[in-house]
Amino acid sequence: MLVELAIIILVIKSQEISGFKAPQIKPFHFSGDLRIGLRTGVSCIVEEGDPPFDFKWLKDGLNLQETSGLTIKLVDEFSSMLFIKSLGAESNGNYTCKVSNSAGWDEKSDILNMKGEPC
Repeated sequence: MLVELAIIILVIKSQEISGFKAPQIKPFHFSGDLRIGLRTGVSCIVEEGDPPFDFKWLKDGLNLQETSGLTIKLVDEFSSMLFIKSLGAESNGNYTCKVSNSAGWDEKSDILNMKGEPC
């Protein structure tokens, strides 16, 4: 236990010395008149921090996986995009992008709540 604690402290100190920074994500928002049948997407962009980063998308606290109607793309080392091809009632929820590196993590969320009649 003491050895593990010493290793953790050493790793943290070496990251501080090297200036390695945890990611800081730009907030994202679902926008527009979102209705059943429309498409939408959001981007998760790391504004600050040092790569490599690990991007994860969640909906209502659960990991999202790509499906025929949902695409997750790593755009580059600093950004990822979530794209919903056809909004449905099941699309409503709290979407989160979580980004981590060896120095820490950050996450931002937005709620997708469709209003109005289907297209």
